[in-house]
Amino acid sequence: MISKRLATSLGVVAAFAVAVWLLLPDGDRDNRGGFDRGGARGDGPAVAVEIGHVARRDITDVAFYTGTLQPGSQFMLAPKAGGRLRNLLVDIGDPVEQGETIAQLDDEEFVQSVAEQRAALDVAQAQLEDAEAQRQVRARSFERISDLRRRNLASESEFDLARSEADAAAANVRVAQAQVAQRQAALRGAEVRLSYTRVRAEWNGHGGGAVRYVGERFVDEGANVAANEPIISVIDLDRLRAVTFVTDRDFARLRVGQVTRIRSEARPGEQFEGRVERIAPLLREDSRQARVEILIANDDRRLSPGFFVNVEVDVEHLEDALVVPRDAIARQGGRTGVFLIDEDHEGSEARVSWIPVVEGVRTDSHVQILEPDIRGRVVTLGQHRLSDGSRVRLAPEDRIAG
Repeated sequence: MISKRLATSLGVVAAFAVAVWLLLPDGDRDNRGGFDRGGARGDGPAVAVEIGHVARRDITDVAFYTGTLQPGSQFMLAPKAGGRLRNLLVDIGDPVEQGETIAQLDDEEFVQSVAEQRAALDVAQAQLEDAEAQRQVRARSFERISDLRRRNLASESEFDLARSEADAAAANVRVAQAQVAQRQAALRGAEVRLSYTRVRAEWNGHGGGAVRYVGERFVDEGANVAANEPIISVIDLDRLRAVTFVTDRDFARLRVGQVTRIRSEARPGEQFEGRVERIAPLLREDSRQARVEILIANDDRRLSPGFFVNVEVDVEHLEDALVVPRDAIARQGGRTGVFLIDEDHEGSEARVSWIPVVEGVRTDSHVQILEPDIRGRVVTLGQHRLSDGSRVRLAPEDRIAG
């Protein structure tokens, strides 16, 4: 009974061993039914691999950066005079037009100052009128004395006195005129200071729309503000700037006017177009990077300042470049290269040659080969098990040389 059970068990084990042996690839069995341990280079078992084709095609070198959106322009609005903020006429997010009044300060003192200067101007103008009248009187008196002197009816001293009085009267007119001009300037100054109590949104420069928006509010109504203390910030949302930083490697490849593609996680699935507007002429010493600004049209307000964005820039386009699939690039002995299929073999197995290469442009799918000038097919999967001269097993669809 025990002998039968033992015989049955041995039979099962033998059958399992035979099945495993039959399932092994041909290269894994030698003529004696054992495993090929491998001897000379390439005599080991054939390795199943996937392959791709060496080809010539147009490729584009794309640089990828990250950045942050900023307003096309931004500035603070502040009063030119200090005082209590009586009214704040806009708030965060409100549109603001060119020249619009956005705040009003208490203006009683300034109104009083204007009234005082206007009264002083009236006095000066009255004094000018009086001086002019005196000048005319003295001028006529001098004319009479001059006529009498010509007929020897007036003395030399009378003539001199009349002339000096006429000259003095003319001088008084000039003084009165200067005083009027001085009072006019003082009145204009008081009126300008009065206008400072009305804070207006004004900006210069071209570009951007006629309407901008309140970005931040820094004070509330009733607060006492000093001259030049910010009240609100005004931003341009019609144009945005994506600000990023590039290393010296990419610095030389960027130029003003390059088209960029902008993506933001805040707008998944959407892509926006921008153009490189400014490139800083120097790299920061601490980071060895240069600032780059990309202008983006934002008429539809789909983007907002502060968004984190991914930026793609086509930095170079190559026509008829020699390329291999990106997965074909491998490293052996500290060098970069590809395993090239021996195209003279037409069976299910072939041999490969290790070819060191010099890489060029890399894309998501392909790598440019600068040197050497290779042709044929290359291994794209399984390189870690290969060496120069290794045997490989090709899938049926890969057995016909492409």
